[in-house]
Amino acid sequence: MEKLIIKNFKCFRDIEIPVNHLTVFAGANGNGKSTAIQALLYLRRTIEHCAKWNDKIYTYQQSNGLNVELNGAYCLALGNSNQVLTIDSKNDFILLGLCENDKKFHVKYQIQNDELFLTPSEVQNQRNEESSLFAREFYYLNAERIGPRIKQSIQFYDFPNTGFQGERTAQLLGYTDFNYSFKVENKRKFEEENSPRLLQQVNAWLSYLMPEVTVSASYDINTLSAQIRVNNRFTKNNPVIAPNMGFGISYVLPILVTGLIAREGCFMIVENPEAHLHPSAQSKIGRFLAMVANAGVKVIVETHSDHVINGIQITSAKRKINPETVTVNFFNQTEKSNQPELESISISSKGELSLWPRGFFDQTQIDFAELFKLRKDCTSSHPTIISSHDHATRPRIKYTELADSVSVVRTTHGYKNQQNSK
Repeated sequence: MEKLIIKNFKCFRDIEIPVNHLTVFAGANGNGKSTAIQALLYLRRTIEHCAKWNDKIYTYQQSNGLNVELNGAYCLALGNSNQVLTIDSKNDFILLGLCENDKKFHVKYQIQNDELFLTPSEVQNQRNEESSLFAREFYYLNAERIGPRIKQSIQFYDFPNTGFQGERTAQLLGYTDFNYSFKVENKRKFEEENSPRLLQQVNAWLSYLMPEVTVSASYDINTLSAQIRVNNRFTKNNPVIAPNMGFGISYVLPILVTGLIAREGCFMIVENPEAHLHPSAQSKIGRFLAMVANAGVKVIVETHSDHVINGIQITSAKRKINPETVTVNFFNQTEKSNQPELESISISSKGELSLWPRGFFDQTQIDFAELFKLRKDCTSSHPTIISSHDHATRPRIKYTELADSVSVVRTTHGYKNQQNSK
């Protein structure tokens, strides 16, 4: 398994983060998930800017004096050189890299005051032929994706991709030559749709997430624009423009398209795939991303959704992905932490998580335990005004009060977690 190396970069002083075939970054706001992704994106941008293109891959063996911008590429907005160096750091360098076993690739950057760039000063590369980071194809979808638009501009690209914010999604779906020539491989085809055409497969997966929802696309070279139209039960086969249908469809479409076209062995990074989606669709997008990883794409997902995690667990339990290829990295902090703390969680063949640390998607249990106590207190104080419906709890979750502890049994996942309330 690869590990992402980060030293003296923003909140991380020195850390190695496991990167599996399917890697999930989870944790509370401000605990380092985005910084870890930014480190990988900045490393990739360094390769694109400073390495040599050698027919099929980038080759980067030594520094060449070129500076690498901190803002712009991959939607990065890192500020200046002082703002990316860890606060109170005694070092004047940043080091980013990837390693696997004894083979390493890292770049050391020298810090200069208040510059809008970093300058690579040292390169160690034993993984040029092995790491996906050096491939031409690299897919990234920012959390702030393009919402519903009447049309999107047609743009040049080095390889088919939806852009960092999904801005090329309509172009890829509407361009007939690409749509007919590209064939979705069998491992990624929706099981009830035999056609390998991209638009058919996108619609099959989209309808799986959102029943009866499909899209169509048009492409106009004369106006340099492309358009998405949306159809559902209520449009009665008269598709409407995307702004008339809300944000969820426009936000998830780039994920579906990218997942179906991403080259095997390459990185696909998705931030907040759950954005604007109903919980049912959040679970299903988790299953979709697990499918993409199982097809050989190196998927990294940053999420705040337990439904996405549930979808991945279900995919593991159904044997549709090898659970050994899935890692959930939970970023946390304590009062004694001088950088975010990392706990790597694995998934069993039954879909069970190996750990359930405090703060890891436990808010539902905490809230329901509090609600249970409030209802109990309310029942004791006002027994005549409480209806039987007020004592209902959610299916598949049971609560038992034992002194100062709340024991939560989550039968869906087949594990028990006891948490002391303090």
